[in-house]
Amino acid sequence: MWPPLTPPRPGMSEETRQSKLAAAKKKLREYQQKNSPGVGAKKKRKIKNGSSPETTTSKDCHSPEDIQDILKVLVSDLNRSNGVALPPLDKWKAPKDRAAPAAPTVDDTVSPGGVPSPCASLPRVTSMTSNQNHDAENGPILIDESKCLSSTESLRQLSQQLNGLVSESSSYINGEGLASSANIKDLEKQQNQETLDQLEKEKKEFEQKLAKEQGSLREQLQVHIQTIGILVSEKTELQTALVHTQQAARQKAGESEDLASRLQSSRQRVSELERTLSAVSTQQKQVDRHNKDLTKERDTLKLELYKNNKNNEDLKQQNSELEEKLQVMVREKAAMQLGMEELQKKLEMSELLLQQFSSQSKSPDNSQELHQALEERTQLEAHVGELRDLLKQLQLERDQYAETLKEENAIWQQKMQQMSEQMHRLREEKEHSMSQVQELEANLAELKNQIVVPPAQEPPARPLEEEQQRLHAETEQLQKELESLAEQVQAQVKDNEGLSRLNREQEQRLLELERAAECWGEHAEERKQILESMQSDRTTISRALSQNRELKEQLVELQNGFVKLSNENMEITTALQSEQHVKKELAKKLGQLQEKLGELKEMVELKSQEAQNLQQQRDQYMSHLQQYMAAYQQLASDKELLHKQVLLQTQLMDRLQHEEVQGKVAAEKALQELQETQGRLESATQQNQQLQAQLSLMAMPGDGEGDGLDSEEKEEEAAQPKLSMPENLESREAVVAFFNSALASAEEEQARLRGQLKKQKLRCQRLAHLVAPGQQVQEEAAAPSGDSVPGETHQALQVAMDKLQGRFLELMQEKVELKERVEELEHCCIQLSGETDTIGEYIALYQNQRAVLKERHREKEEYISRLAQDKENMKMKLLELQKLVLCLVSERNERQGKLLATAQDPAAEPATAPPAQELGAANDQGDLREVSLADNDNVAPPQGEALPGHSAPENPTAQQIMQLLQEMQNPQPYPGLSKNPCVPFFYRADDNDEVKILVI
Repeated sequence: MWPPLTPPRPGMSEETRQSKLAAAKKKLREYQQKNSPGVGAKKKRKIKNGSSPETTTSKDCHSPEDIQDILKVLVSDLNRSNGVALPPLDKWKAPKDRAAPAAPTVDDTVSPGGVPSPCASLPRVTSMTSNQNHDAENGPILIDESKCLSSTESLRQLSQQLNGLVSESSSYINGEGLASSANIKDLEKQQNQETLDQLEKEKKEFEQKLAKEQGSLREQLQVHIQTIGILVSEKTELQTALVHTQQAARQKAGESEDLASRLQSSRQRVSELERTLSAVSTQQKQVDRHNKDLTKERDTLKLELYKNNKNNEDLKQQNSELEEKLQVMVREKAAMQLGMEELQKKLEMSELLLQQFSSQSKSPDNSQELHQALEERTQLEAHVGELRDLLKQLQLERDQYAETLKEENAIWQQKMQQMSEQMHRLREEKEHSMSQVQELEANLAELKNQIVVPPAQEPPARPLEEEQQRLHAETEQLQKELESLAEQVQAQVKDNEGLSRLNREQEQRLLELERAAECWGEHAEERKQILESMQSDRTTISRALSQNRELKEQLVELQNGFVKLSNENMEITTALQSEQHVKKELAKKLGQLQEKLGELKEMVELKSQEAQNLQQQRDQYMSHLQQYMAAYQQLASDKELLHKQVLLQTQLMDRLQHEEVQGKVAAEKALQELQETQGRLESATQQNQQLQAQLSLMAMPGDGEGDGLDSEEKEEEAAQPKLSMPENLESREAVVAFFNSALASAEEEQARLRGQLKKQKLRCQRLAHLVAPGQQVQEEAAAPSGDSVPGETHQALQVAMDKLQGRFLELMQEKVELKERVEELEHCCIQLSGETDTIGEYIALYQNQRAVLKERHREKEEYISRLAQDKENMKMKLLELQKLVLCLVSERNERQGKLLATAQDPAAEPATAPPAQELGAANDQGDLREVSLADNDNVAPPQGEALPGHSAPENPTAQQIMQLLQEMQNPQPYPGLSKNPCVPFFYRADDNDEVKILVI
C-alpha cells in the first residue's frame, strides 16, 4: 500500500486504519458474494408485481429518501475527515435470530375475473403463516436470506408489496360487496376480519422483524460508508501519486535530454582522447621495438660473457692441471738428481776398481773385466747425458707452459676489456639512438608544420646540382618518413576500428535508452487515460453504492497498474541514476585521462629508464636462472668427477694394497738375500782370517798390524746389525716404518762396507809392499846360492795368492750387487713414500673439495627450496588474484546485466515500491551522489536526504587485488647466493614474441 500524501488525523493511527480497512474490505467482499443472487430475484419480483407505493406501513421504518439523506451526511463527514472510526468486529456480525420474511405473491390469490375467492384468501393466509413457521424452524437459511435482503432496495420492495396487498384487499371489499348477497358479505366480513387480524399480527411481527433488520442494516450501512470513505481517500491518494509521477516523468525526460547532450559531448571528448592515446601508443610501440633490439643485443653480449666465463673456468682448470704436472716434473727432477748422484757414486766405484785392476798384473780376466767396466762407464755416461737432456726438455716445457699461461691470461684480459668497451659503446649507441628518435620526432613535427604551412620561395643561392642532390636526399628521407607515417596510420586505423566498435556499443546502449524513454512516454499516456477514467468515475455516493463491485474491480486494476508504474518508475530511476553514475565516472575517467596525458608526456622519458630497469631485472632473472642451470650442471659434472675420483681412489687403494703386498714379498726376499749375503760375508771373513793367518806366517813383521786388523774385523762383525722381519706388517704405517729402518740399516751397512773396502785396499797394498822385498831378497839369495827356496813353498804361496785374489774379487762383486740391491730397495721405498704422500694429499684435496661441494649443494638445495616456495606462493597469489578478478568481472557483468535488463524490460515488478515522499525528494535533488563501480551496495537508488560529504566505501575485492599486486611487486628478500632476490615469474610469449601485462 502507498502512504497518503497528507498525514492522518491524530485520533487514528495508521496501523489501526489499515487493519480496519482490511476488515471492511473482507466484509464488503462477503456481502457482494451473498448479495449477487438475491438482487436478481428482487428485481424479478418487482417486475411481476408492478406496484410502486411511496409510503411504508410502519412508523419506525425509514423511507429511501431518508436513507439517502443519511448517506449524504455520512459521506460529507468522511470527505472532511478522510476516515471514520470503525466499530469493533463484534458489532459487524449479524444476529442469527433475524430473518427477512418472504414476500407473498398477489397474482396467485386473485381470480381470473379479478375477484378473490374465500378459498383463495384462506390459503394465502395459511401460506404466509406456514412460511413464517418454516422460517422460524429453518434458522440458518433465514439468516442468510435476511442478510441478502438487508439493503435499501429490499426494504423498498417489501413496503411496496405490503401496501399493494392492503390496497387490493380494500378495493375488493368496496367494489364487490354491493353485488354479492348478505351471506356472502357476512362471510367475507368474517374472512376480512380474520384476515385483518392476521394481517395486523403479521404486521406487528413484520414490524418487529423490520426493526431488527433495520438495526443490522444500519450497522452494515455504517460499514459500507466506512469502506466508501476509505476508497475515496485512496482515490485522492492515487490522484496525488499520479500527479507526482507525471512531474517525475517530465523531470526524467528533461534529464534524459541533458544526458543525451552530455553523451554526445563525452563521445567527442572520448574520440579526441582516443586520438591522443593512439599517438602515444605508436610512440610507445616504437620505444618498445627499440628496447627489444637493445635487449636482444644485451642477451647476445650476456651469452658471450657466459661463454667467456666458461672459457676462463676451463683455463683455470687447465692451469691447475699444469701446476700439478709441474709439481710432478719437479719431483721427477729430484728423483733424477738422486739417480745422478747414484751414478756418480757408481762411477767413483768403477774408477777405484780400475785403479785396483791397473795396479795388479794384467790377465785376460782382468782385461775382460776392464772392458766390461769401460762399457758400463760409457753406458752410464750415455744414460747421464739422456737424463740431462730430459731435464733440459722439462725445463723448456715448464717455461713454455708458463709463457702460454701468461699469454692466455693477457688474451682473456684483453677480451674482457673489449667486452666492457662494447658494453660502453652499446650504451652510447642506445643514448644516441634515443636522441635520434627525439630528433626524428622533432623533424616529423617540423615536417608536418611545413606541410601545413608551405615555406616561402627563397632566391636560389646554391648551384642547381647541389640543390638537386639535396632535394633527392630530402625526397628519400620524406619517403622513409611517409612509410613510417603510413605504418602509424595503419596502427591508428586499427585503434580507430576498436574505438568505432566501442562507439557502436554505446550507440546501441543509447538506442535501448531511447526505447525505454518511448515506453515511458507510452506509459505516461496510459496514466493520463487512467486519470481521466478516475475523474469520470467520481460520481455521487448513491452511484458509488450501486457500483461498489465495479469500483473494487477498478481499484484492483488500478493497484496493479500503479504497482507496475511504480516498478517502472523505480527501474527507470535506477537506470537513469546508473547512467548518470556511469557518465560521471566517464567524466572522471576523461579528466583522469587528461591528467594522465600530461603525466604520460612526462613519463615518456622515464619509460625508457623503467624499461632499462625492467630489462636489467629480466637479465638478472635470466642470469640467476643461467647460474642456477650452470650450477646444476656443474653439480652434475662435479658429482660425476667425484664418482670418477672415488673410482680412481679405490683403484689406487687397490694398487697400494697390491704394492704393499709386493713390497712385503720384496722385503722378505731382500731380508733373505741380506741373510744370505751376511752368511757369505761371514764365510768371506773366515777365509780372510785364514788368508791373513797364512800371510802372517809369511810376513812376520806385520804381526802387530794383522792382529789389529783381525780385531777390527771381529768388532765390525760383532757390530753388524741383524735384520729380522716383523710379524705384524698388515698396516701401511708398519710397512713404511720397516722400510725406513731397512733403509737406515742398509745405509749403515753401505758405510761399513765402504770402510771395509778401504781397509782391504790398504791391506792389499801393505801385502804387496811386504811381498815385493821378500821376493827381491829371495831372488838375490837364489842368484848366488841357486835353489835356496824350496819350490813347494813357492807354489803354495802362489796358490794362496790366487785364491785370495779370486775370493777378493768375488767379495767385491757380491758387495757391488748388494749395494745395487740396497739402492733399488731405497728407490722403491722413496717411490712408496712419495706415492703415500701424494695419496694423502689427494685424500685431503678430495675431502676439501667434497666439503666445498657439500656446502654448495646445501646452498643450492636451500636456494631451490626457496625458489620452489616462492613459486608456490606466487601460484597461490596468482590463483587468488584470478579468483578476485573473476569475482570483479562477474559483479560487473551482473551490474551491466541488471542495467540492460532494466533498460530493455521496464515492466518488471519488484516486491516493494518507493514512497511518494522519497520520490519527490529524489526528484528535488539537482545532483546525485557519486558511486564507485566497484561498490555493489551503491547501485541502489540514493536516499532523498543524503549527506553532501559522504564518500562511498571501497570494494574489498579491489583492495585485496591491490594488496596482492603490491605483494607480488615487492617480494620478501631472502639471504641467499645473491643480494638481489630472485622471484620466479612465469610467463608465455605470444606469436609475435611479445608479453602483454594487463593491470586490472
